[in-house]
This record gives sequence, structure tokens and C-alpha cells, in this order.
Amino acid sequence: ATSLKSLARTLGLKFSPRLLAAMLHLVASLASFCLLASSASIDRSDNSTCEGVDGDRTSTQCSSTDDSSLLAIVKHNVQKADDVKFTPPIFSAQCPLSPNMCRGDSCCPGHPLTSWRSFPCPLAGRKFKGCAGGQDVLVKALLAAMTKDEKYRFLQGVGWKGHDNMKEYHIGNAAAYQRFGIPPLNMDDNGQGFRTFDRRIVGKVTSWPCGLAIAATWSEVDTTRWAAALAEEFKVKGANVILGPGVNVHRVARGGRNAEYISGEAPYLGARLAVPYIHGVQSKGVLAVVKHFIVNNQETNRNSVNSIVDARSLWEVYYPPFQAAVDAGVSAVMCSYNVVNGKHACGNPDVLLTDLKETMGFKGWVQSDWWALHSFAAPQGVDQEMPGIRGHDGKAYFSAWNLDVLPGAKIDDMVGRQLKMMLRHGLFEAANRVCQPPQCHEELYDHIATSQKHAELSAELATKSVLLLKNTGILPFGARVKKIALLGSACNAPADVRQQLRKFDVGSYYNLGGSGRVIASDPVTIYSGLSEACKKHRCELVTEFSDNVDVAIAKGRGADVAVICGGTTSTEMQDRPNLSVDQEAFMVAVSKGISSTKTPGAVVTLTMTPGAVVMPWLEHTGAALNIFLAGTYTGTAFASALFGETNPSAKSPVTFPITEFGTVFPCKETDCHYKEGLFVGWTAFEGKPVNFPFGHGLSFTTFGYSELIVSIFKHKSKQCDNASVCVYALVKNTGKVKGVEVAQLYLGIPDAGEPLKLLRGFERLPELEPGHVAVVVFPLHARDLQVYDALKKTWHAADGLYRVYVGSSSRDIRLAEKFVLCGGDPAGTMQHKLNCKL
Repeated sequence: ATSLKSLARTLGLKFSPRLLAAMLHLVASLASFCLLASSASIDRSDNSTCEGVDGDRTSTQCSSTDDSSLLAIVKHNVQKADDVKFTPPIFSAQCPLSPNMCRGDSCCPGHPLTSWRSFPCPLAGRKFKGCAGGQDVLVKALLAAMTKDEKYRFLQGVGWKGHDNMKEYHIGNAAAYQRFGIPPLNMDDNGQGFRTFDRRIVGKVTSWPCGLAIAATWSEVDTTRWAAALAEEFKVKGANVILGPGVNVHRVARGGRNAEYISGEAPYLGARLAVPYIHGVQSKGVLAVVKHFIVNNQETNRNSVNSIVDARSLWEVYYPPFQAAVDAGVSAVMCSYNVVNGKHACGNPDVLLTDLKETMGFKGWVQSDWWALHSFAAPQGVDQEMPGIRGHDGKAYFSAWNLDVLPGAKIDDMVGRQLKMMLRHGLFEAANRVCQPPQCHEELYDHIATSQKHAELSAELATKSVLLLKNTGILPFGARVKKIALLGSACNAPADVRQQLRKFDVGSYYNLGGSGRVIASDPVTIYSGLSEACKKHRCELVTEFSDNVDVAIAKGRGADVAVICGGTTSTEMQDRPNLSVDQEAFMVAVSKGISSTKTPGAVVTLTMTPGAVVMPWLEHTGAALNIFLAGTYTGTAFASALFGETNPSAKSPVTFPITEFGTVFPCKETDCHYKEGLFVGWTAFEGKPVNFPFGHGLSFTTFGYSELIVSIFKHKSKQCDNASVCVYALVKNTGKVKGVEVAQLYLGIPDAGEPLKLLRGFERLPELEPGHVAVVVFPLHARDLQVYDALKKTWHAADGLYRVYVGSSSRDIRLAEKFVLCGGDPAGTMQHKLNCKL
């Protein structure tokens, strides 16, 4: 380091830890030249490509080693160290099973262990095709060449002392200091944004809407955009693994982490949205980790609660989002804290080996949630211990002592699963290189990952997630609304950054608490959003932010319209105590007091929540809007909807019950029996009164549905996503303003054990002008028609009458049709009835 410091002065460069890292990296590259010089296959005086086995290019690092040339290289590269986006490049890497060095556009020579097939240099791009073998041969060569200690560094995390994350380390760190150009695995929370675990990160990353808010858009396109933007920010912060998405189905309405989970109450919704999320993240050279596997449905006693659930419910309700993630090529699965049918999820061979790796066909690796291991669980299907130590004593289950007892083939499988995903998604490539902890100070604390583009996308997504639950005609505000009373402390709620940083399980009305927390340091409050809107629309705001009922009623009566705000939040490690907003009593009293002298239509309520809430004030209001914790631009989103600058289009991924009666409460006992079986979330409320059903969401326009057609194909139709049953309908904007509809398809399956109907299709239509029509297409694939047979451990479709329902929500059904399934083949309504004995 002293010599390099002198060299820096000679070059006229300012010495810094970042510069030292760059120069040390260059020293390693220069050492590569020494190895090349000692190789008989290389002529140092020749600048041409070096030839190796089978005539393949084995090294192109044969350029002149003239001192002046090297000095130019040094100066050119270390000057880049001042660029905050710069990661010192790797010029070459050693070929596994060979002393040869290689670059990204070359092959490594064959070896007896590769059947003499050459294979890509580890630094080669995914599209490089110049070798006899591909990435599979490269993985085989890497595993053969790596030492035991190098492999073990993939299997046990580092960077923690007890429960404290060490400085300049990411939340998860593995595979450090490898040869052959293998990059480290730098992992960070969370699936909805880069976690602000240090004050220096706050404001340098985007505080996005939560996962449930994105789910409310029902948009695969927007989910892809969001996921890709997340990945971009993670890369700037030096991470190449994102610990998300969270896809657990909401069983417990009070669930502390429900806001993170994009499935809402429907496994089908989660399955559809998990795919674009994973594709969006991994398209940017960042690996996705789907979580929490499995039935991690409450935070209460999460480390000990024993989720006792039958196989059919697992496969039909809780597994589908994970199966979709597996099919989409997700890189890793995180096992959960809880116990499943008597065995901890992180150590349960039934769910990890049999169900996940064998039946689902998962090819990536299983990592534990942080401190979720209770034993050395590698034989039971866990491939990586995180964070690498047990919290109580600083020791590890995946110690060298324990790993040594495993067969070499088992170790290679555990490591190989990680290498395959890293290569498949380009983590070895120059554009996707990341820092090596603990040399990640600048990336973690200094680099600004957010941008104007991301801020605009965050605001757009928040606006699209606004749920218009009720509207008697007061919205949008027109020219006659001159004076607005804004009532309640939640209207101008601050984000207490200091308190959130001080305590792990504290959230706000803009972000949840725990590992999924991306602190909105200076959020646009509802007051700020409406203040800006009133400047444009020339209206007056009067306010009452102390939750004084009498003052609020008086100000509300003196305004053209009263807007009452409420909110609540949630956090990891604990479930919500109830389904009420924090200001429930205030909202009820004020709405009732104002409506007693004015029409109820003059009252609008706005709520910011992490999931479903009860709304006992509804009868006294003309309009109700809700947004799931939406990050920085919460107030902007509400104001845009209230003044009609945008037309609400969100649909609720959860049920809003009238009371908590009928919802599933968190289990307080150790044994938690899933007695409801398949009837989870909205399906359990079918036929019962609710405030707002699953899939509900109003617009400022209206939509008409017509021309329902069920088409049956003898063979899979390419025109219908290779489905054998295809449902078509027309949706027309029958209102006076343009708007977006999310058309939904529900299916009634002829099996006595199934709910009345299940979500089996949806399409977010393009924005329609008044009078315009769109054709909606719902493909029904084989699995959409099937139920799980726990005895035979197979899926099958029952013969009988299938009912198709198409509409605007689970209870707003506009069209219905039916078809018959006979002997596994679908038939039209009037065909083959006798054969089916219907």
C-alpha cells in the first residue's frame, strides 16, 4: 500500500481507499502477466491471439508489457476511480483447470475433466459461443478447480457480529475473494426497494410504493418496470442479489408483512405478478430471491409457530406463486422462520427437497432467512446459511466441521446451483461487477441510486395504486369546490427518520417497518399534495391536524367539502393489533358530525394502510379512497385522483371486511391449524357482506361488458397463449371520460371441495376513450382447470360443468358462460353431455 501511495503521487492522483482498491486490482492483473510469461504457450513479443487445445482462443492477454504502456494503463484506469459508478475492471481471469489467463472474448482449454472440451472464459458474456462447451462445462470446470475453502465461502454468509451488520458489508455476503473471476454475492433487502439500514443511505435510494400497492395495479407491465428500476438501484449500491419478491398469500388479515407480499389474497394474482418481477430484476444482472417459503403467514411467534396445513391447501393456495417463480427461473428461494407440519421450514425435507426441488423442479439454491436455521440443514435441502452465524453464540451451523461430513457431490450441487445462476444472469460480466465487501463504503453510503426518472416512476406507480372504493358523485372535485377542509393528523403526518433508524420494527404511513423498510425521508404528505393541487385549481385549504373532533367538525361544516385522513402502518416481527386505522374514533365522530348538517356526499375519507382495514365511517361519507403504503409520493397520488388529473384504475388485492369477525387471526398457540383449508382470504367471504370485495375498484367512467365467447380447441391455440380453452369478451368505455379497466375472470370448478369461484384470469386494458371498445382475451391453461389429489400426489381436472364469470370484481360479475369437461377434454356447453352423464 505504501508503494502504491508513492505511485499515486507520481501520477498526480489523490490517494483514497477507493483508489487503493483499484490499484490493488491492477496489481492482480499484472501478476497475471507473470503467469502468462511462464507459460510455454504464450509468446510475449507477439500481440496475436494465443492458440490452445483444439485451436480455441485460450488467452488474448498477450499485448506488450512495455513499461510506458503499462503506465498508461495504470493512469487511465485509476483516474476512473473518482467516478462513483466505477468498479475496477477485471482485465483477465485464470482459466479453471489451467494456468492460462483469459479475457471475456476467449475460451479456456479443454481438460480430461471436461472431456477435452474447451469452454468460455469465466468473464465471457452470455452470448459468447466460440467454444466447444458452454456454461455447463464451465461450471463443471470451476467446481473441479475450486478448493474446499473457496466452495465453503458460497455456503456460509459473512459480515455480521451477533445481530449487528458490520460496516461496509451488505445485509447478506457470500462467495468472497474467489479466483477465476468469480464475483462475490452481495445481497440486500428488500423486494420493494433498497433497505435504508444506515442514515447515510436515506434519500439516496427511492422510497417506492410497497409490494401490495403494486399488486393493486394488476399490471404485469408496471411490475416489470418497477422490478427493473429496483435492480438498477441495487447495482448502484453494489448489490447483485435482491432479497425479493415476497409472494406469501395473505391468510391473516393483520399480517405484519402483508404490505410486502404481491399475492394479496389470491395465489393466481401472485403467480402472475411474480413472473414479470423476476424477469425485470434478472434482466438487469441482479439475482432475485423469492420468499418466504413456506406458509409464513404471521409474524406473531414466527420462530416457533407450527403451521399445520394439508397437502391440497399447500399446492392449491400457498405454492402457486412459488411455482410460478420457479418456472420463471428465479435464482434462489428463501426458506422461512416458522415450523411446517412439525419441522422448521429451513430444515424440512418434505417442502425443500420433495416439493420444491423435485416436484417443482427448482434449479437454483435455497438460502435460510437470517438466523432461521435450527440445525445443520444441508442434508434437508438448505444450500446457504444466512447471515452465516447463529445469533445467540456467534457460531455457524454451516461450519467447515459440519460441511466436511457431506459428500463432495453434495457440496458441488450446493455451490453449482449458485454458480449456474450467476453465470446465467451475467454476474461475471464486466457491466455487472460489484464491489468486494468490506470495500463497499462508497457504493453503500455515498452513491446516489435514485434519479429523476425513478422518482417519476415512483409517483406514477403510487398514483396508479390509489383505490377509489366509494364515490357517490362528489369526485373528482370540480370548479364548484372552492374551499376544502383537510382534517386529521394523518393528513400531515411526518416520517420520523430518527425513530425509524433507531428501532428496527418502526414504520410510518409511507413505509412499513423491518427489513422491508425504505424510509421516505421527506414524503409528500396529503397536505403537501393538496396544497400544490389547490394552487393549480384555485381552491382554499383550511386545516385541523390535532385530531380535535369539535374543531374539525366546525371547519368541515364551513367548507364545500371535508377531507378526513387516517392511517396505520405495520412491521416485521409483529402483526397488527387490529384492522383499525389509528384515527378511527376521530374519523367516525367527524364524518358523522359533518354529515348531520351537510349531505354525507360532502365528506371524503383518505386512508393509508398496509393492508385491509375496517371503515365504520363509510355511511357518513360520499367517497372513500385508500392507498397501500406508497412511499414518497403518497400525497401527490391522492391529489391527482381527487382533482381528476388521473382516473383511478386500481383494483383491491384484498377484501375490506365490515368487521374483523370472519377474518383469520394470528395463532397464539404453537400449533396453528389451517382449518379453513382452501377457503383463504376473499374466498372465505363469498356470500357474506363486506365493505368492499376482492378485485373491487371504481373509476370516474363506466365500462360495459358484452359478447362473452368460450372457445374450445382440440389442440393448444397459439392465438391464445397455447391454451385449450380461451374466453373472449368486449369491454366498452360507456362513460364520459377516458379510463382504464381491469377485466377479471373467475372460474367455478365442479369439485365439492373447491370455493364457489376462483380467480383464473385478468387483463389490465389500455386506456380507452369514451365509446371505445377493447377485446379482452383470457387463456385457460390445463393447471387453471385442475385440482390437487393429495393421495395420488397429482393434478387432475374433474369431469363436469365449469362456470365462467367475467366482470369488474369478484362480486361485480357482468357476463357468465359454461363449458363441460369430459375425460380430460373440454367441450362446448351442449356437447358430450351424455358422455359425461350430466
